[in-house]
Amino acid sequence: MLKTCLFIMGSVVCCNAIAEQWQDLQSLLPKGTQVSYLVVDANTQKEVASFQQETLRTPASVQKLLTATTAKLTLGSDFKYQTVIEGDKKQLKQGIYKGDLSLRFMGDPTLTRQHIRKLLQDIKRLGVNKIEGDFLLDNSFFNGYQWSNGQAWNDLGVCYTSPSNAIIVNRNCVQGNLSLASDDAEKATLFIPAYEPVNITSDVSVVTKKQRAEQFCDLEITRDSHNKYHLWGCMVPRKRAFPLAFAVNDPNTYAQKIIEAELKQVGINLIGSVAIKDKNKANEDIKPVVPSIFASHQSDPLDTLLKRMMKRSDNLIADSLFKTIGAHYYQQPGNFRNGAKAMKAILKSNGVNLENAYIADGSGLSRHNLMSTELFMSVMQFVYKQDKKLGLLKTFSISGIDGTLKYHRGVNAPELKGKVVAKTGSLKGVANLAGIVKSDSGDKLFVLMTNGYNPVNSSVNAKLPRDKKASIYLFEKAFFDRIYK
Repeated sequence: MLKTCLFIMGSVVCCNAIAEQWQDLQSLLPKGTQVSYLVVDANTQKEVASFQQETLRTPASVQKLLTATTAKLTLGSDFKYQTVIEGDKKQLKQGIYKGDLSLRFMGDPTLTRQHIRKLLQDIKRLGVNKIEGDFLLDNSFFNGYQWSNGQAWNDLGVCYTSPSNAIIVNRNCVQGNLSLASDDAEKATLFIPAYEPVNITSDVSVVTKKQRAEQFCDLEITRDSHNKYHLWGCMVPRKRAFPLAFAVNDPNTYAQKIIEAELKQVGINLIGSVAIKDKNKANEDIKPVVPSIFASHQSDPLDTLLKRMMKRSDNLIADSLFKTIGAHYYQQPGNFRNGAKAMKAILKSNGVNLENAYIADGSGLSRHNLMSTELFMSVMQFVYKQDKKLGLLKTFSISGIDGTLKYHRGVNAPELKGKVVAKTGSLKGVANLAGIVKSDSGDKLFVLMTNGYNPVNSSVNAKLPRDKKASIYLFEKAFFDRIYK
């Protein structure tokens, strides 16, 4: 084994020996868990500890660190999503617009139904009382799949995997709940707000915990086209309503129905229909007209979006930004493929080479993503050095204070409150962290990637007290305690 040696306090200490001192922590993990880590002194850039730092693993939401960095480098702090209603103002006479109006979506992940209502109210104030034509929805800013390759199919019905489309309204998510009409109810009662233009039915049985185990039963969902869903299976009795969040699988139809209702609400008479704009339709006999903007809505600036994305680990913002980066860099409709190509090219031009990585999306939801702790550390070092320019460290969650680290059990020791600043990443069997540990001896940059973690199979380790089981949290507590001290 190749050894790198350092002269410390009058003694020669070899780095592989230092690393081996940390491997005793791995006995705190359940059998079969795969772990990689790399710890570096932020000031000296010297390696403190490492283990399998070159091994490619599933990054989960730590992937958002790449998205945030690339977005700041490409789009800039002042970037805002803009959603506009456009047409030809010459065609508006005496309250009647003769022709088609277009609502151009740009993938704003924060656009709401209320924002659309405000846009329609704005054109109403301009004098548009009647549209003798169609109201077209332009979704051409993105193309390709709404979900990245490698996402689990059975997650696609829930809102943390809402589709990344140019058309996003209310986060492409519908809220509802299941409740019991009475203590002896045999079927659960489904509630979905009447204003939501979706078709959701339910046939959920109420059973005891024992019956659920014997029947191998759980809450299930079937998704059909045009936002039709059927909820089935079983649930155990509960006093409070069980919250539901359905991902809209057809954003085009969802937005169409919302806009139809809002046009009526604001009092604009549409003679034609609300339809998706045909990108291939062209009439060569008609001279192209540069559209005028009738009304516009802007999102919060990029810095605000990134803070929300990082601290809440917001998947929709991340994948929308990912596609937007591809669109901006290549000057063509954004998608997961050109977003990945653009991300690698942009980071490489800034001295961060991710050629050995596989990037499928911006959120980390895809199981196809592959990154190593070594690659993530190169990004962490860049972000740390460029913090005055990028300002990304303030978007990380802080242990015991905010974001996904506020109640994170692995960093909840009193002495670590406010000392661990990091981005988390979790999927089934995945628990990752990347960030900074702040201590009296200076900042330590770290990347910790744990894959193949199965808490169900946690076994009591002979070296642990008998009342404790090996777990990711015991490992994290010991890992961060060692860095801190």
